Amino acid sequence: MSEVVWRGAYPVFTLESLKLKWNVFLLYAMGLALYPLLDDARLVLPYFVAGFLFVAFSGDFWETAQVFLSKPYRRLHLFFELFLSNLLIVFLMIAPFALFDVRSVVFALFAIPFLPLGYLTSLAIKSPKKAMTAGIVIFLLLTFVPPGIVQLKAQEKAQSALEIKSLEDYEANKEEYGRLVTELERRYSNYAFFSPGAQLELFARDVETDDREDAFLRLSITLATFLALTSLALFLFLRFEPGTVIKPSLPALYIPSLPWWIGKELAGLWASRTFQALLVLLILPVDGTLKSFALLFLLPLASLEVLSENPVLILSKPVGRSYLLRRFLITSLLFGISIPVCRFSFGVAFFLASLTFFIGLFTRKGALILIPVLALLFAPAISSAEASLVLMVLSAIPLILSAFRLSRMDFSAWGGVG
Repeated sequence: MSEVVWRGAYPVFTLESLKLKWNVFLLYAMGLALYPLLDDARLVLPYFVAGFLFVAFSGDFWETAQVFLSKPYRRLHLFFELFLSNLLIVFLMIAPFALFDVRSVVFALFAIPFLPLGYLTSLAIKSPKKAMTAGIVIFLLLTFVPPGIVQLKAQEKAQSALEIKSLEDYEANKEEYGRLVTELERRYSNYAFFSPGAQLELFARDVETDDREDAFLRLSITLATFLALTSLALFLFLRFEPGTVIKPSLPALYIPSLPWWIGKELAGLWASRTFQALLVLLILPVDGTLKSFALLFLLPLASLEVLSENPVLILSKPVGRSYLLRRFLITSLLFGISIPVCRFSFGVAFFLASLTFFIGLFTRKGALILIPVLALLFAPAISSAEASLVLMVLSAIPLILSAFRLSRMDFSAWGGVG
């Protein structure tokens, strides 16, 4: 599919247009045909058409983005091309309703916040079907629930203020009650700024009563919400990776000038449970000595993670056998972010990691078993600057032995190295 789309003059617009299947056009044609017969309800029909189209386009936003991110597309340009394509297609679908009543097209503008809101849903839920289902539910909830709540609260408040307890009380204060309910609905709808449905309901009333000032306020609130949600969606798309739990993107994305092999290690660490555990450890409000001791486990475990990837796959690239050792050194260097907190224990941990790396070239299971033994054995040295410096220097011995072992290893039997 991506190849077909890429050959078009406007690939993003083309792909988004292809999402409009024949059944969508059938429903759209039925809506146009029935429009003159719907009386007052017809004015909000374009709003629902636009809302469901925005949900349809934004439901698989991330899946569509992945198609183009495999091409030479920058995220910023891709976001705005998708964004403008979705807006343009929906506008073209809504425009014919203006032939019947221009007001209905203006009402459709209130559905516009559901486009970036759908993007946010798609970034939080990778599955297009689940994201679309969630988007439809959010669309219906924000359209119908807040206006109902606002109306009930306004009526309760007005009845309490005017002490209306019977039909006779209502008839005696009918005009004042209506005025107070309208005033309270406007006030409470300001709090429900996130609900296009609440703003649309008041806007429709303002159009009938020719209250231009409040109508402009309702439209402004909706557009401000739209801009805020769009800014949030853009920020998350540029700086975060989507998933069940959104987390920051790979640091390598922010430093494109780095060599590819450094970027690869950054990516590997970002997916590494050991490195994630280190980040959590550094921010935990626990004693520094405990953090220093934990580092004696984490850095050696990270060295085994380097060896967990099949070297045959790595060596299929234009790199030498020493690349495995280079990977270990880069990983250890990145673990250096712990130095301000763990201080002298980093030198001890680096020595244990070097030793673990060397042993892991013979037996990874044996190296894993030795990690707690070595950590307990060398724990007294974590507070000594002299011991840390000496062990850092002594790390050269297992590193040199590791380089010699790598030059002689038979990687074809790597899967069997226990």
